[in-house]
Amino acid sequence: MEMVQKARENLGEGGLKSVRFPEPLESAFNEYYGDKTLKHVRVALFTGLILYAVFGLVDGLLLPADRAHMWFIRYAVVCPTVVAGLAFTYFPHLRRFMQPVVSLVMLVGSLGIVSMVYYDPTPTKNYYYSGLLLLIMGAFTFVSLRLRYAMCWAVATTMAYETVAFFINHTDITILTQNTFSIVATIIIGAFSNSLMGNYLRRDFLNAKLLEYENRQLQNATLELRRLSISDPLTSLGNRRHFEVMLDQEWLRAVRSEAPIALIFFDIDCFKLYNDNYGHQAGDNCLKLVAQELGRFARRPGDTAARYGGEEFVLLLSGIGLADAATIAKACRKAVEALHIPHSHSPVARVVTVSAGVAAMIPDLDADRQQLVEAADKALYRAKLKGRNNVVASSRDTERRGRQVYQQAVS
Repeated sequence: MEMVQKARENLGEGGLKSVRFPEPLESAFNEYYGDKTLKHVRVALFTGLILYAVFGLVDGLLLPADRAHMWFIRYAVVCPTVVAGLAFTYFPHLRRFMQPVVSLVMLVGSLGIVSMVYYDPTPTKNYYYSGLLLLIMGAFTFVSLRLRYAMCWAVATTMAYETVAFFINHTDITILTQNTFSIVATIIIGAFSNSLMGNYLRRDFLNAKLLEYENRQLQNATLELRRLSISDPLTSLGNRRHFEVMLDQEWLRAVRSEAPIALIFFDIDCFKLYNDNYGHQAGDNCLKLVAQELGRFARRPGDTAARYGGEEFVLLLSGIGLADAATIAKACRKAVEALHIPHSHSPVARVVTVSAGVAAMIPDLDADRQQLVEAADKALYRAKLKGRNNVVASSRDTERRGRQVYQQAVS
């Protein structure tokens, strides 16, 4: 972005000042220029083809012999070349050559007009000379040629005209001077217009880059705000709000698919004693380690691990029944115990442990997701009553969907 900002300052706010961007910005602008002017080039070539063909009516004013020369140049040389150039613009992988190809097409067209000036038997040579002026103005503006290509083409065309008019046709010096002055004036006006158009496109390109960057920054900021709003800043797990959103989402999916959904509540045993004796900094580190370990069990897209509040954590498992959820809960309990976080003041064990309550059900439209939360919470309460550092599962009759029928302890 620093390169874009500097290029914008160098370009200024208007005028004829032309600035070539440093690479790779210039390459990106060339692609932008090609895409931006592609439609103009096609319209210009198509319009030029129609006008070049229709102007054949002017040839009807000539003698039959001269008319034959004009029609050969017009319909056998120039028009097929313009058609080929128009077809070329529809090959995407060749568009990087579009400027030189269009310049070549324009050169064939202008040399065709110069040839018509040569074959024109009228003394003043004004029938086809006026067409040359129109072509020069169109090359600089309507066809969207880059300035360097347009200038090279204009110089080559002018030299060809001057050679034919002065050395071959021996045009009257007064008429030749007037015509040359008109050509040069047209080139100057066209170059001025082309330069302004090029600078405007360069400015639009830089503005588009800046806008793209600002939009990307805004999107990143929005994503970051969203991440902060749904994540717990200490443990980096989802927060309670995120858990509730995911529970709503997975609940509706389970209703549609008639699949089970399981919930595991975890509570760090005697965490107040840990904080009181080891300090809040150690308590925070303990929460981070436990959260990291529990988060490893939310492996599938529909699973969610979150900090429910304080020292409580929750694990939401979609498509899993009670038995499998209880197995996962026991694995979580063992994984936390295996961390060997010292807790010498705990009446449960010499290390940090967790208690877990498990609930699962197949929801339907008559069931309330709060029933699942309450069942898991009650199971956790029973696990604490049983002495902590264990898992209790609260089962629901899946045939009756939503009515709690029994609680079963799982060691």
